[in-house]
Amino acid sequence: MTAAQRLAELADLAEGTDMSLATRRLMDLCDEYDALAAFRQEAMQLRAAYNLDRGLGAAELSGERGQAYAQRVRDLLGRIRAQGVPADTEGATPPGAPLYLGQGLVKHFRSRGHRFSLGPIDLELKAGTITGVVGENGNGKTTLLRQVAGLLDHDEGTGLYPGAGTDPYAIRGGIAWIPQRNARWYGTLLQNLRFTAAVHGLKGEANRERVEHTLHRLGLTRFRDLTWNELSSGYKLRFELARMVVWRPRLLVLDEPIANLDLQAQQLFLQDLRHLASSRRNPVAVILSSQQLHEIEAIADTIVFLKNGKVAYSGGANAFDRDRTTNVFELKADADRARLQQALAHLGGVDLDDTGLLWRITTPRTLTSRDLLHAVTQAGIEVGYFRDISTSTRKLFHQDP
Repeated sequence: MTAAQRLAELADLAEGTDMSLATRRLMDLCDEYDALAAFRQEAMQLRAAYNLDRGLGAAELSGERGQAYAQRVRDLLGRIRAQGVPADTEGATPPGAPLYLGQGLVKHFRSRGHRFSLGPIDLELKAGTITGVVGENGNGKTTLLRQVAGLLDHDEGTGLYPGAGTDPYAIRGGIAWIPQRNARWYGTLLQNLRFTAAVHGLKGEANRERVEHTLHRLGLTRFRDLTWNELSSGYKLRFELARMVVWRPRLLVLDEPIANLDLQAQQLFLQDLRHLASSRRNPVAVILSSQQLHEIEAIADTIVFLKNGKVAYSGGANAFDRDRTTNVFELKADADRARLQQALAHLGGVDLDDTGLLWRITTPRTLTSRDLLHAVTQAGIEVGYFRDISTSTRKLFHQDP
């Protein structure tokens, strides 16, 4: 996204009601362009004020308070525009540059008569992209992530980190790893962020500025002086993300990061991941595992689906099953099989599968979601849930091994 496009995005946000997103993206814009350095402090202060003014867990600020923040965003945006659109410059790592290359990765496990093998797997992680690793439990997701993070050796194949050299310490120094269960930490959130930044070479004023920026950008302003026991699980995760991104890693590896978050927290976390990955100044390669398939498919560029330790699919999130001959839909409706069959009989070639929670409907590819919904609603059947999963790897969950 160019500077002009970013400015247009912010102009649209400033006319809406999502000031959380508007203040975050305004900080991102000022941080990524040296020509806008004079506005960084003001953008950060605006975001900090918003964080403190908005009630914990509350909806967007509305009425006069919300409009006041929208006007402040518009005013700052107007002064940025008056200065002129900044020149687009390349980041420290060019977007699309490969940061991890795995070829033929294999890992074997043997324990008390049980054997499990993961792979072979080919994997490429590029700067500015998000890769989602999905599949049922026990199929090797965490094992793969630990290999990528350099925490687990592979038995076969090669794993390379282009641009990071061959020194294991230097390679690990560019990788941020967030496990599913985070270790307890001591002291305040602010103290831990300052310590982490210092360990990675940020000292003095540079340390303070980067920590403050990260706190406010990730919505942790009001929690800066809290300890482990005073934070919810959702904000502990946001702290872990802050502790990782405060030193600008090249590769971010997350194991089931949204498993214990509510829907709103999931959406906010994934939205921030998308923006962090696509940073113009410091694009990051992100790889994460999750059981929340629809949410991951919505933000990922690439999906890797593991089944019984093998790759059932690896490719674009929007490219799955393009050569299919059927469409597949999920439906929850107030109707039994006989009534649904009667409603859909005239469409032809429709197969119903009762999963216990909802109906899984397979149709010829020529039959669209509009056709299906029209037939169901015309029969007077009330629909509680409907989703087209024709191009979703969710279909692989229902296939026999």
